[in-house]
Amino acid sequence: MNDQLGLIAILGISYLLLNQGNNNEMTYTRGEQDTNYKTFRSPLYGITFKYPANWIKNSNYEERYDGPNGFFEVSELESFGRPIDQVAKQEIDIPIQPYGTNPEVIATELDGEPARIIMPSADQQKVFDREVAVIVKNKRPVSESSGIYDYTVIWTNKDNLQNLLDSFKFL
Repeated sequence: MNDQLGLIAILGISYLLLNQGNNNEMTYTRGEQDTNYKTFRSPLYGITFKYPANWIKNSNYEERYDGPNGFFEVSELESFGRPIDQVAKQEIDIPIQPYGTNPEVIATELDGEPARIIMPSADQQKVFDREVAVIVKNKRPVSESSGIYDYTVIWTNKDNLQNLLDSFKFL
């Protein structure tokens, strides 16, 4: 029995040494095995993504999590049948200008659906401190008592943006 355990250990160590530098064998999605992240999962919005484990649900909001280094909040956006670029413009044109006077809109896809990232301009008001928005077309409309929505918006801080984009999936 001890000889078998020793052989297994030697084979395991040999495999690791031979595959050193071969990252294809040991890959995983960012945050998947990392205790620094938790998974937000919403059957209502039909989405999931990773967020820092030290963020907690803010009871003053329906779907908002806050932490010492950032936040995210999820909601639906009314589109009235308009395409995503017009929905992004609607978000930018809010009178309080949460993204400054000249934000950048980046066209992308999330899990195969059209998405827009709204990055703030340099003159963003301090109260919105590095807030960005991610607007994504839902795979299926979100149905709530107040209506049916084709788009979901996720507000977060710049520092969390890449993590959110890397881990976003529809359920």
